Amino acid sequence: MESANLMVVQGGGPTAVLNTSLAGILDEASGKFGRILGSRYGIRGVIENSVADLSHPTPALLELLRNSPGAALGSSRHQPQSGEMERLVANLRELQISHMLFMGGNGTMRGADLIGEACRAAGLAIAIIGIPKTVDNDLAITDRSPGFASAARYVAQSTRDLGMDIRSLPQPVTILETMGRSVGWLSAASLLARERDNDAPHLVYAPELAFSAETFLADLDGIVGRQGWAVVVVSEGLQTASGEPVYQVSDASQTDPLKRPMTGGVAQYLADLVARNLKMRCRSEKPGLLGRCSMLHVSEQDRRDADLVGRAGVRALTADQTGKMVALTSLKDSGGPGYILVPLGEVAGRERPIPRQWIADGLSTLSPPLREYLKPLMGELPTYITPFETIEPEKESSAHA
Repeated sequence: MESANLMVVQGGGPTAVLNTSLAGILDEASGKFGRILGSRYGIRGVIENSVADLSHPTPALLELLRNSPGAALGSSRHQPQSGEMERLVANLRELQISHMLFMGGNGTMRGADLIGEACRAAGLAIAIIGIPKTVDNDLAITDRSPGFASAARYVAQSTRDLGMDIRSLPQPVTILETMGRSVGWLSAASLLARERDNDAPHLVYAPELAFSAETFLADLDGIVGRQGWAVVVVSEGLQTASGEPVYQVSDASQTDPLKRPMTGGVAQYLADLVARNLKMRCRSEKPGLLGRCSMLHVSEQDRRDADLVGRAGVRALTADQTGKMVALTSLKDSGGPGYILVPLGEVAGRERPIPRQWIADGLSTLSPPLREYLKPLMGELPTYITPFETIEPEKESSAHA
């Protein structure tokens, strides 16, 4: 295959381990293709013929990639417009690209499938493989998506730290917002922060479960009444029973490239709701992008997964596979290679919510199957001291009565 050229495309939001997948790709592909090219800023780079030459990665470069967050090639959420698909196919033909790897989430897998169709229609034979990536963990079929475990570790660690801080100088309520437009894997991960019954988080809300403001306020009032403080964790994409967002940015200028309203802000909205209705002090915390780019919280399993899917993508191409995505298998299935290949069409446009039976109690506790799934991915969190309690005064002995 040394005369064949490989193109790598990164799409969607970066993660703390996306570049680890790229390092795995470059290391595995080195010497197996004529040239290895990387599209700059996602699919835009293919349309605009803006590419980087990655053909001769050094060990030092690969090590630097593995320890850098973000997307070294740049990324985008661009969808080809009228006329751009023809230009994209023409540029692939000019660059003599015979193989492509698409690294990303739902939108990227859908785009990879469409580009494969466009190439076939134009008589251009290109093998295409998808590499999973998303902090939301919402890709269908794959057991987990690289990027999620590190972001989940960030959320759980931040929740535990936040609880220790707030109980030290008791503030009534703090609401922590996680990423997650349509699914609540990240907010659910905060439950691993809880070691004792009164530890944070005290309430957790995800898009999979309809949100009721009345129930939320009543539950919160009860918790603060019992212990004087509370930490609440919410997904940015919370929805009501009718499917409406609990909070959504209304400014038309605040939309992403896919014309979707920007997510985020629900924690502040709920903090205002608490202040108005319960007349208690309430603040919000919104780590936002910090939750997906923190290298200090990288999960070792996540790093291994990211490297594996990159290498597996290259192996699939060299085995003449196309139109597939690398899907990780459960960690409990230790006998195989750790992944399977699934058709892109079975992944594109589908979402993977938390199984309903795992959150039957409304995320008030960490169910055994959810714990069994999350803990090996995220790794151990540091254990903290139990806050000191007031001693009971000693009673005088009867001898001194």
